[in-house]
Formats: sequence, structure tokens, C-alpha cells
Amino acid sequence: MPRGRPRIKATNGNTTTSLRLIGDQQLSVEDQGTRNLIHLRGPGGRIALTIEVTATGPVLRFDGPGLAIQTSGPLAIESESLSLHGRRGLTLSSGGDATMRIAGDLEISARVQTIRAELGNVELRANDDVRMIGERVLLNC
Repeated sequence: MPRGRPRIKATNGNTTTSLRLIGDQQLSVEDQGTRNLIHLRGPGGRIALTIEVTATGPVLRFDGPGLAIQTSGPLAIESESLSLHGRRGLTLSSGGDATMRIAGDLEISARVQTIRAELGNVELRANDDVRMIGERVLLNC
């Protein structure tokens, strides 16, 4: 299919419109009746991006060796709830200050935890009691 010319194909009541893009990539739109699937395929035909459009809204799916989101301005993500999971690890970093504000409770759980101040103090403040519970509580060791 020459670049820039759409190709329309109908099978089993579904219609697919494809468009070849630069770099031997392909954009296709499938109309499946109750949803639309928009695929971006790489030169080998592998799907790199899928946008599933349904009556309740779009869903983005990325497949590839990595994904980078970059902006020169602020980036905000807001939702009813947010879940981040790294199968092999998770890193949060900032070139400046960082703040976490939680209206409800905060629980942090790990096999081992280290809190380190590279320069300056570590402060614990509570409106109520501060409890340290452990097999042994070692101070100034």
C-alpha cells in the first residue's frame, strides 16, 4: 500500500481503515460496533500503541521496549485512584524539593527501611504520641 493512501477492508461485519505512514509504520482504525481500536504498528507489524475507544471513554495501551513522557512544562495526572507498579523496581526522584500530602492515613511497608538525611536533621512531629515498637530500640549506636 503506498504511503498516504488509506485502505479499507471489511471482515465479519468489522471495518478496518489502514494508512501507511513514514518509516514503514501503519495506522489502522477498526470499527467493531461497540468499540473502535486505533493501532499504530511499527515497521515489523508489531503494535506499539492501541487506543481503545468505547462509550465510557478511551483506554491507551503501549507495547515496546520503553515509554517516555516528556514536557517542558508541568505534568499533572488526576484520577479517582492512582496505582504505580514496577515489576522489577520503582524510583521516584526530583532535582528539587518533594512533598507528599495525604488527607487520610499513610502506611509504608517494606522488608527493610532506611530514612537518611544527607545534610541536616530528621524530624518526627506528631499531634499525639510517638511510638517506637521493635524487638530492640537502639539509640545513638
